[in-house]
Amino acid sequence: MSTTPFQDAARDVARRTGDDYVRMQVDCEGARSHAWWRNLVRHGAWEPAGSRVGPPTPEAIPGIAALFSTTEDQVARMIAADWYGVQSEAQASAQAQKIAAVLGTLDQDDLDLVDDLVGRLAKPVKKPLPKKKVLKRSNARVA
Repeated sequence: MSTTPFQDAARDVARRTGDDYVRMQVDCEGARSHAWWRNLVRHGAWEPAGSRVGPPTPEAIPGIAALFSTTEDQVARMIAADWYGVQSEAQASAQAQKIAAVLGTLDQDDLDLVDDLVGRLAKPVKKPLPKKKVLKRSNARVA
């Protein structure tokens, strides 16, 4: 699991928007400025010189959750990891945690469909071939 899930999610959004930080500011409902997003994507929560990009306030979390297409709880966990070094007990990637949040809202029929889809898309795990049995040649003659 990444130690910077918030920055990873922000970089993903920046890539999808063509590094349009103004759009990120608008899409997070103005929770953070375009300059804040640019600094965070480029340097992370802690810049190389040791200065820090300020963490989002609790009031900013709903807008950031909308931008990241995830839950407010997940955004809070990402903030804890990036700014305070507190890792979630879950050892899943940010993408897996994002998907898990959505899965929790699905009904059973949709969950079954997702399960079938994941099974179809998953790369098969190669199992080692069983050891060949060695047949010993008998000296007996067949009449």
